[in-house]
Amino acid sequence: MVAPVINTGIQTAKYCNVAGLGVLIFDYFLTLEPEVRWTWNRRWNITRVLFVTSRYMAFAAAGMTAYAAIAARANEDCRHYGSVSNAIHIISIVAAEGLLIIRTHALWKQNKRFLAVLLVLAAISITSAVSVTQVINNLETPADPSAPQKSTCTFQAGRSSAIQYGFLVAYELLLMSLTVFKRYQDYRDSNSRLVRAIFQGGVRYMTAIIFVSVANILIMSVVPESYDEMMDVPQLVLHSMLASRVLFSLRESDQDELEEESLQMSTFRPAQHNQTHTSLD
Repeated sequence: MVAPVINTGIQTAKYCNVAGLGVLIFDYFLTLEPEVRWTWNRRWNITRVLFVTSRYMAFAAAGMTAYAAIAARANEDCRHYGSVSNAIHIISIVAAEGLLIIRTHALWKQNKRFLAVLLVLAAISITSAVSVTQVINNLETPADPSAPQKSTCTFQAGRSSAIQYGFLVAYELLLMSLTVFKRYQDYRDSNSRLVRAIFQGGVRYMTAIIFVSVANILIMSVVPESYDEMMDVPQLVLHSMLASRVLFSLRESDQDELEEESLQMSTFRPAQHNQTHTSLD
């Protein structure tokens, strides 16, 4: 009677992960135009590196997970494949978090000490999440040597993976709290489009990411273990999608403010007689 439940859970998890890859591809073409407009033909800096990493490594991570979901690999050793896939997942999510850190840093007037504190806390969170998960995995009861050897290609994750998402939620709550605090401390009466984009867009996107992260924790902690991988790719896809939109929103609002300031300045320029054409290039 247990086997049907396990099979249903694994199959549901596979469907959700493959669907997540489809959503990522669909969203990519929806946001290709703003990507071309706001990131292409711009100089390479840390923001662009983080954006490219978050946006394109998500395809590699989601693709590897989708392949693991649909491929028949019962007699293979999948431990190395799984380790590489997990590493790419982590890099992609960390890059997305990096874009959110840059957004928070901008709201805090690009304070270097503040940025250093955020980066140190991020490093501590990542190290602690990986270390604690590894320790708990090592403390698990060893398998019975006389029992049949289990395949390493089962589409399941351990309960301890919820710990990693717990650290992620804690750090995201920190970023959102710092954003709200700074908004009402220094920018309460500000009508700047850029400030509104940093605050409103950031809080909205962070709330969605936190919600999915909490859902992932609940799935890994409460529901049958066969459902553990259900939100693996959706979590990754949401990070990539929303972090990209944060960047697009910032760039667009920044450009709007520059154009508005330019228009206001132009109203004070003396009339240019004998001038029949003005270049806008």
